[in-house]
Amino acid sequence: MASQTGKGGEGGEAEAGAARGRPRRSVDLEQAVRQRVIEAARGLFASEGFEAVSMRRIAAVAGCSTMGLYGYFRSKNDILRYIWEDFFVELFAGIESAARRGTAAQRLRRACLAYIDYWCDQPERYRMVYLNQDQAEPGEQLYVETSAILERFDLFRRLVEAAQAEGSAHPGDPQLLGEALLCSLLGLCHSLVTIPEYPWKPRARLLDAVLGQVLRPA
Repeated sequence: MASQTGKGGEGGEAEAGAARGRPRRSVDLEQAVRQRVIEAARGLFASEGFEAVSMRRIAAVAGCSTMGLYGYFRSKNDILRYIWEDFFVELFAGIESAARRGTAAQRLRRACLAYIDYWCDQPERYRMVYLNQDQAEPGEQLYVETSAILERFDLFRRLVEAAQAEGSAHPGDPQLLGEALLCSLLGLCHSLVTIPEYPWKPRARLLDAVLGQVLRPA
């Protein structure tokens, strides 16, 4: 009888446990696993290329199962977007720090130089962001549709507007001028990163030529 009672007690506990389900992962544990996956993927994407890396490979390097990995990220593109977000947060911290002092024209130039330096000094990051087109699996959204970081690019419009107000920039739509400037900066970075064997002029001189489309001659 005692044995049956004990067995019944264990069964009751098991049923109660099943009803409760698995214990929820703690926030700290979940964040630690996410960070481990991101770091593993980041290293693999840089060394082997995004297209060559599978979710199975990422899981193996991160030390988790492939099925477990899908509990944290929907897809490989989802992981890539987390990596992009880290890069852009760091990028804009540097840009905003560089653009705090000086005239509007000086702040615009410093912001642009910080943008160029970030990508050209870390070419593997540039390749990871700009040489991989974002794709969305069913049920996902693209990075440009979800990331709040895009609002921070408005800094370039504001800097152009401030330079116009002080008379150091050409007149015109500041949004258009800011976007055209960003396209030019991206083209400059792309050339310096992907064709490093060419004897380019120094970054600062190339930037001054690019800024000529926005700023008046000093």
